Amino acid sequence: MDTIFGGFEDLVVPRATEHLGQTDLSFGGKLLPALKICEDGGESGCGGKVWIAGELLCEYILEKSLHHLLSEATHGRRQFKKVLELGSGTGLVGLCVGLLEKNTFHDGSKVYVTDIDKLVPLLERNIELDKVQYEVLARELWWGEPLSVDFSPQEGDLQTNNVDLVLAADCVYLEKAFPLLERTLLDLTNCISPPVILMAYKKRRKADKHFFSKIKRNFDVLEITDFSKFDHYLKQRTHLFQLIRKHTV
Repeated sequence: MDTIFGGFEDLVVPRATEHLGQTDLSFGGKLLPALKICEDGGESGCGGKVWIAGELLCEYILEKSLHHLLSEATHGRRQFKKVLELGSGTGLVGLCVGLLEKNTFHDGSKVYVTDIDKLVPLLERNIELDKVQYEVLARELWWGEPLSVDFSPQEGDLQTNNVDLVLAADCVYLEKAFPLLERTLLDLTNCISPPVILMAYKKRRKADKHFFSKIKRNFDVLEITDFSKFDHYLKQRTHLFQLIRKHTV
């Protein structure tokens, strides 16, 4: 099966220089030890940098994960054993979850940070920097292509989810890639019990609304506002959404 455009790599172009990630990667002392993130200075394009939407998603996860991952967001009704981050770049969000698992929760959760092939070495380097090789695994994942067995819903009389939680920060930035990202989200949720999807997004251009308009055919898009730094990020045009699949198999 080919991707919608055949060559996703041709669509991967660098964005304008912008570095809005904070330098305090302990997030005000909520994550100790603090994250260590190596950026590549733009060598691999836009993915090798820390972006503000990733910062927002980390802040939300840390605030809502007092007893276990996102325990306050789910009122303790759901545990996440297999976490997938899409378009991970430096791996900021997935590494944050991995450090929580290693140092606080010990729930046996696994986190997969994923991106195109040329970013996997950077992800692996940051996994080593933060010493979370057991909790966090780096994998290649091209949007729009068939999911690997690690992530595709399991086959059976009824398909069941293979991934419990999908995280995406600053993935909505290139209009030609919108159908590829949508295809991957549809594939991940093509099961009787779809994973929770959290998507952090900084509004930069009018074309971004086309992505959200399109996916609303298959997903309810709910903005999350109940966290302490909502107003801070709103002023920077950065939002957090939960995507809920409307119709599944």
